Amino acid sequence: MGLASQPMLVVKYHRGLLRKRRSLKEIKESYIGYVNDATLKFKELTSFEQQKIRDKIIARAKQERFHDMKMSLVAFLILVLLIFGAYLLLF
Repeated sequence: MGLASQPMLVVKYHRGLLRKRRSLKEIKESYIGYVNDATLKFKELTSFEQQKIRDKIIARAKQERFHDMKMSLVAFLILVLLIFGAYLLLF
């Protein structure tokens, strides 16, 4: 009989937790003030500054692409060497 009462205790415990939870409406109302006060202010950039930032982004993307190609080539070479080594060991 001890095991049969266990699920009922769990259900009773969870029911108590549900009563303590706040509703979505209450949570939403508590955050309304924070959302209304948050306004984003962006710095206006000149066309020269925009071009400078764009050039930096393009240069960084080019470096990352080159790095990725290098790493792919290294991984491919290691794979080829492993396959070649396995081939030599088998034959």
